[in-house]
Amino acid sequence: MASVSAGQAAYEQNCATCHGGDLRGGANAPPLRGVGAADVDFMLETGRMPAAVPWIEVGHLEPLLSQATIDAIVGYVTSVQPGGPPIPSVLAGNAARGRKLFEENCMHCHGSQGDGAAIGFLDWAPSLDHATLTEVAEAIRVGPGEMPRFGERQLSATDMNDIAGYLSAHNARPDVMLPLATSGPVPEGLLGWLGAGLMAFLAYAFSARGNHG
Repeated sequence: MASVSAGQAAYEQNCATCHGGDLRGGANAPPLRGVGAADVDFMLETGRMPAAVPWIEVGHLEPLLSQATIDAIVGYVTSVQPGGPPIPSVLAGNAARGRKLFEENCMHCHGSQGDGAAIGFLDWAPSLDHATLTEVAEAIRVGPGEMPRFGERQLSATDMNDIAGYLSAHNARPDVMLPLATSGPVPEGLLGWLGAGLMAFLAYAFSARGNHG
């Protein structure tokens, strides 16, 4: 396990410019005191941090730092001021039950197939295609970005395992659906409007033909 001093050095090199040498944040980044291991680990593991441009949100990327460096930074940040949710222990649970929970709690933002979708103004919910079990569980507990934070009262450890299990099983199988069926509420709504318009046009065309017959 990395030492706190090694973690501090990694933090100062990769994070302090925005989050401050004392972890109290700055104009472009929030404070990290008391945020918890799950929050820091999620942001680093998904490549959202270190950010090239602090005020521009990015989706899931490959980690920009090595696993050893990520672990060291997480250890250092949580040593300064403990608090917040720890990195959850998660196992792939009941995928069928997880699908129902996903539909109830996640689908309206992340899309029917977890492909991501716009959620208003410039905010968006990212695709979950590449999320690991741990990253899914971390996101549930810490609520990154515009996502709400789900505690044990809202989603239990079993619920969390089942949602992670569903997404893991879903991402493992080939996508055989039409693109519009997997693109979230905006394209699906557009398809509905186009269908309604086509029906109206056909009704008008048949009516006009009947009047001239």
